[in-house]
Amino acid sequence: MGYQRIVVGTNGSESARTAVAVAGELALRLELGVTVVSVWKEATLKAGTDAASAEAVTASAAEVLLEAGVPEVVRIEIPGTAGTVLLEEAAREPDTLLVIGGGGLGSSKARLLGSTANHVSHHSESDVVFTHKIPKRWTTVGLTTDGSASSIIAVRRGYDVAVALGARPFLVTSAKTDDDGADTLREVEGAAGVDDPALFGRDVLTGVPAAEAICNAAWKYDLVVIGNRGMSGPARLLGSVANKVTHDIDTNLLLVNTTHGAVEP
Repeated sequence: MGYQRIVVGTNGSESARTAVAVAGELALRLELGVTVVSVWKEATLKAGTDAASAEAVTASAAEVLLEAGVPEVVRIEIPGTAGTVLLEEAAREPDTLLVIGGGGLGSSKARLLGSTANHVSHHSESDVVFTHKIPKRWTTVGLTTDGSASSIIAVRRGYDVAVALGARPFLVTSAKTDDDGADTLREVEGAAGVDDPALFGRDVLTGVPAAEAICNAAWKYDLVVIGNRGMSGPARLLGSVANKVTHDIDTNLLLVNTTHGAVEP
């Protein structure tokens, strides 16, 4: 695996507790340590947003992770804006996997008010898992692709994660016809360069636009993987597939940075 550590953000909410649980499972399967980050705001008088509350949140998360068997847990409590702090912490070391709750992605109100998940989705130079549920067992991982070189980068990363989780990786594409989709998946399978292509399942989605098709099929997968092309710049404003999927999907999503540090502000 390319990842060297996991950073998980938590504020003690139900969404954050899901993120901590998923981060713990990933850490065990990928044999990585976890850094737990809780951010508090110095300028606010609201209850639950001071340093002591942040320490209680990270202590609770660390207890969950250690009980799950994660061998190394680091706690960080820091003042600031959650989205900014999490991105800075993830960027401290290369090949960090950031895990946060995805609850704010589907809410237009949350996005307008400054959702942490929304900010991270458009600015992270690290791969990010946005969590929505805790699978009882990791069985299937959907690797979305349109046949492009950038999507194949995401396929390779997702394949490695699937194998580590003991789940079956499925190549997923949206196409006008089943035959068109099958052709795309054959090309991707040949170009992916993974250890055992025979592990791939295939899922061709037809009948509706790509983003809608992927979200409709999300129930099949414990984790969906997609590249971040189109998450920033003009493509984002024009409604990229990655952007629509990230905001509308209701299963766990691994957003792979296929732009190698070129995420725009």
